[in-house]
Amino acid sequence: MAASLTWNIWRSEHTAMEGVYLQARVAFEKDILYRRWNSMHGGVYASINSSTQPNPYLKTQDRTIKTPNGKSLTKINPSYMTRQVHELQAKETGIKGHITSLKPLRPANTPDEWEKKALIKFEKGIQEFCEVRSMQGEEFLRAMWPIRTEKSCLNCHAKQGYRLGDIRGGISVSIPLDPILNTLHKTQLAIILTHSLLWLVVMVGLILVSRKLNRQIAARIKAYKDRQEAIQASMKAKKDAKELKGLLPICAKCKKIRDDQGYWNRLEEYISEHSAAEFSHGLCPKCAQELYPDILTEGKMKKDKEKD
Repeated sequence: MAASLTWNIWRSEHTAMEGVYLQARVAFEKDILYRRWNSMHGGVYASINSSTQPNPYLKTQDRTIKTPNGKSLTKINPSYMTRQVHELQAKETGIKGHITSLKPLRPANTPDEWEKKALIKFEKGIQEFCEVRSMQGEEFLRAMWPIRTEKSCLNCHAKQGYRLGDIRGGISVSIPLDPILNTLHKTQLAIILTHSLLWLVVMVGLILVSRKLNRQIAARIKAYKDRQEAIQASMKAKKDAKELKGLLPICAKCKKIRDDQGYWNRLEEYISEHSAAEFSHGLCPKCAQELYPDILTEGKMKKDKEKD
């Protein structure tokens, strides 16, 4: 149960962080797509207002134009559009995006220490950099991917020495983890409660089964002991039945023995009944002389003749 709980908690954390990573990856890929779209069209024009002023870092003659009716428009290049989208994204969702480079044209695009470390790794061939970092006292998943120089990018960046396919910067995406962690903690609490309830049910079941088994074992032990005692009692009874003990009342003349019921039994009958002994009848010499004197005398005379 502990192993299952540990695995499920780890799995919930892994799944949550994997979801955050995918969210960051999708945000980066969408940035690349709309930047490419803008670059394909050579930039787009938008009305000049308080939030959209001409880009001072865009060195081109058609940076600002007027429509036939006199309305002023300014060109929005991919970097300017990306910055505005990132500002809107941070305000609406809390997800922070930042386009940066080791050789930025705009000072605000200068990388921080973490981004600088990522950019150096990109120069060494690393394709992505992702870590959980603290920013202004809040935990963020910070992920960054490189921006490669495309043909349409050379119009503005060729003068910096970039060639087609070069890594000229990167886009970092920082996603706040507090909302995800709050949801994760609720999920983990549900996992803990579920496992605790399941553990309790299993333990109660084990206790009940254990008690039942203990009762069955105790009953079998008692039955075994009773059976052994019965066997021992039976063996003792048989042994006692085969042994003659105590004072036996016997007739001084006929030698009959009185049993427990008061009956007189012949000696051999009583002994046969109360022991394992069996009798084979015969005559001792004295009784044989008294009962059969003629047979014994004749036999003795015959034996004497054989000796002669």
